[in-house]
Amino acid sequence: MKTYVGQVCKRIAADIREYGVAGAAFVLYAFVSGRLFGAFCPMVILCGLPCPGCGVSRAAVCLLTGRWRQAWQFNPTIFPIGLAAAYFGWNRYFLDRRARGMKEIVIALAALLLIVYGLRMYLYFPHQIPCVYTENNVLARLLGDRYSF
Repeated sequence: MKTYVGQVCKRIAADIREYGVAGAAFVLYAFVSGRLFGAFCPMVILCGLPCPGCGVSRAAVCLLTGRWRQAWQFNPTIFPIGLAAAYFGWNRYFLDRRARGMKEIVIALAALLLIVYGLRMYLYFPHQIPCVYTENNVLARLLGDRYSF
């Protein structure tokens, strides 16, 4: 058992070494964008409109802390995304093999995100979080009153 856990830890450590710089850049972007713009999403920062993935980060936190109803409200696609992440992680770290079909899974998740985005924008924009218009965005600052909802 001890060697099995060690092997899993070695695989995780190898991925951290390989992708650590990208992970650090991501964390730096999150910190800087939060401080400068009060938002993480480039689409919200630039044009004030929610993106198809808006709410996924908050939904992931809710999912991981057992607040499933709140996760659903932030972005219901978090459930299939979470299943796909678990499938990938299980195969990569515990079974030490490639997760078959991940390309197709990612394409299906992207399509699902776009479908749910369209529905949410139709039903909830601009009055229900996270489908709200952010007035303090770059385009609004540049164009003034000509660009608002």
